[in-house]
Amino acid sequence: MSSYRIIGLFALLCGFTACERPTPPLAAGKEPAYDLTAYLQAQTTRLQQEQPPVLKSVITKGQPTETIQLEELDWEKELAIFQEVDLSRPALRDFYSEERHTLPNGNTVSIFTKDADSAAPVDRLQLTVSPLQKLQQLEAVVLEENLLFYSKRNIRLIAEPGTGNLASYRVEGVQKLIFGDSLRYRVDANL
Repeated sequence: MSSYRIIGLFALLCGFTACERPTPPLAAGKEPAYDLTAYLQAQTTRLQQEQPPVLKSVITKGQPTETIQLEELDWEKELAIFQEVDLSRPALRDFYSEERHTLPNGNTVSIFTKDADSAAPVDRLQLTVSPLQKLQQLEAVVLEENLLFYSKRNIRLIAEPGTGNLASYRVEGVQKLIFGDSLRYRVDANL
């Protein structure tokens, strides 16, 4: 009787794997516009070692601007929000349409727009990359919404034109709980 169970479990396992959706191969023109994960990992490593001073400003609705110079940051946590908008994973590619344009200066602009019926949190992502494949700018809109909570964040990362190293970033957004007031905020950081 135990051999029947083993055969049954084996058949069930084969059935599950047969139903698994394979990752589609990249079609021509569908290769990732830029390896954002590798860029952010390299910047995190560099910034953790160098620990450059950062001028950080925080603005919240109804409050005066608070500005402080920080000498040491946990760059992995600091750049985590940009890691969230990396759309190069194959599982996410099907949810976005992409447009690519080449600017007169040779930079390539890739704009990813979420399909209307997708539940992915990144609504829009725009990457500007130099001809030498160095990130120049990242802009994204991240939406999260459920019955109790609404959040919209506009994020921007700007890199130095020559090196591609992180120069500044901004997170601007609004959060609202269903039974509370909305909170508007903006965080600017300049290296």
